Amino acid sequence: MDSALIYQQAQDRLVALAAGLDEASLATVVPACPAWDVRQTYAHMAGLCVEVVQGLVAPPASDEVTARQVADRADKRIDELTAEWVEGAPALLELMRTRTRLRYSLPALDTWHHENDIRGALGMQPQTEGADQLAAFVLGGLARGWPADRPSVHVKAADTGQEWRLGEGDAEKGADLGLSASAFELARAITGRRSLAQIRALDWDGDPAGVAHLLPALPAPEGDLTV
Repeated sequence: MDSALIYQQAQDRLVALAAGLDEASLATVVPACPAWDVRQTYAHMAGLCVEVVQGLVAPPASDEVTARQVADRADKRIDELTAEWVEGAPALLELMRTRTRLRYSLPALDTWHHENDIRGALGMQPQTEGADQLAAFVLGGLARGWPADRPSVHVKAADTGQEWRLGEGDAEKGADLGLSASAFELARAITGRRSLAQIRALDWDGDPAGVAHLLPALPAPEGDLTV
């Protein structure tokens, strides 16, 4: 995954979007992150950028850390938040380009998903650029940690043709289950942006009851998300 490019493109789009948001939009609750409104989601992204560069946070950040990032910026206007974020980004991008540990790819994952979280909150269409890389990143991680005692799953991104195998399955019969969805839906589902009901409703070959709860790497929302 070209983490630096994905991060920079998502940031550019988000900064441009923020410039046109009114106070009502900024105060809109983000269903994917219901403790935050749109402005607070920007506050988190600015805070994460700055604190990773300063060495205060090593991704992933805990809920306590992200809550503090938001609280520390409670009095900042949206233009102040985006200015802080833009100022800190070059140093973070350099870390993302030069550090080999996977944790330094996580800010790209975080920002790409929060872009879509915000777009969903504001009733906008999803932003799908980079979804193929995000799907590969999260499904690769999921495959490495798939429990040996659970049915195996052959996952396919219907729009890109990418394929992954979760678990070993039978060498002759293949995977126990099949799952097909767009790269965007797969990336969102595995990163806690689809409810378990939505995950079960995806295009499965076989009964997903025993594995659906294993797909989200982050807690699945209780309610359905549309973006």
